[in-house]
This record gives sequence, structure tokens and C-alpha cells, in this order.
Amino acid sequence: MDIKEELDTMGVALVSIGSGTPEDARYFIEKFSYQGEMYLDPELNAYKAFDLKRGFWRTLGPSPLARGFKAMKQGFRQGRSAGDLWQQGGLFVIGPGNSLLFEHINGMAGDQADLNIVLRAVSLP
Repeated sequence: MDIKEELDTMGVALVSIGSGTPEDARYFIEKFSYQGEMYLDPELNAYKAFDLKRGFWRTLGPSPLARGFKAMKQGFRQGRSAGDLWQQGGLFVIGPGNSLLFEHINGMAGDQADLNIVLRAVSLP
């Protein structure tokens, strides 16, 4: 939600795809004040189409655990888990004509896209 206002100003829709249940989606929307469109894909078809990574070690391996401990030291806490816990996500900017302007495929838990780079990609077309 950190860049939602800027996306709105640019006329860019924020769309999320989750692997959980409708109850999980409602919880996420309320907890994070999510204001975009939300779709559910428990069969992981969209994740497979974008070749997103999946696996136990990507979620609970040494590097993700180290990132988790670092985040905890900074005051962050793991909330309620939902959906396919081993499935990693990604962030994509899809532009006019379904052109892919930006992609970030999470390699492991805690691997997130730089939102400044996302905003630059959005402003290109």
C-alpha cells in the first residue's frame, strides 16, 4: 500500500492474486487496509504461468530464516499464514497491449521488489 496513492494518480490498477481462501483474502484486506482488486488462485495456475518459484527451502531455508530474524530484530512479526506456504510470489507491471514492463520473481521468502523501481517502470509507457 506504500505506493497505492501514486499508482492511483497514474491511473494504474493494483491487482493481487492469492492462493488462499476467501476468508484469508478478507483477513489480508482488513489487516493491511488493502485497496486493490483481489483474486484467488488456489490451484496456482497464475503462479505457474509466471513461472514463480515454489519449495520448502525457499520458505524455510537458511537465507529466508536469516532474513526473518533480521526483520524480527527490527520489530516485524510473522502474522497468520494462509494459502500455499511453499509458493513464492512476484510483482509484475503489465502495460498497454499486455506488455510486461517490469517483473520481480521472489526467489525466497522475504525477497521483495524495490518499489522505487516499480514506480519508474509504471511511469515509462
